Amino acid sequence: MSTNVNNVVSTMKSVDKSISNDEILTNGLLSSSTTARAPPHVYSCFVINCTAEPIECSLKYNGRPGEEKFDEIVNVTISGNTEHYFPRKFFQPELPDSYCKWVKIITNIRVKKANKQILEVNYPFEHVRYPIRNWEFHITDKEEILSKPPTRVVNVLKYENLDQYEC
Repeated sequence: MSTNVNNVVSTMKSVDKSISNDEILTNGLLSSSTTARAPPHVYSCFVINCTAEPIECSLKYNGRPGEEKFDEIVNVTISGNTEHYFPRKFFQPELPDSYCKWVKIITNIRVKKANKQILEVNYPFEHVRYPIRNWEFHITDKEEILSKPPTRVVNVLKYENLDQYEC
């Protein structure tokens, strides 16, 4: 076993004295071949209004878990049969001590349709399996929000602030 594995094993055994080294390795408590799964985060997205009527869309970005001061809500009206791009948002929680940037995660999309019906989807979004940008949410006439993988590279010529868009 490597030194790091031995340190983790020692820590686990100090917490629960009944665990043996073999149990830790064979029961999946710790395995050198197992890696952590990437979280299903959506960093930027398109909300595509597939209806003929305008919709009011509210999108929530979450910053650091457990700290609401980095959260942000963006409200827009999306005309019928058009789309709106919500870019990645960054924050720097430890300024001036650290210059590290964190990216906010999209956690909620709420839509109010012309008929006053409210549609909502929350994190984790359907079909998202790993961190991704430019995800798509389609608002349909069937009173649903469909969560779909990106269908195209961002057409940066179509949008303002080109530096915010990534291919």
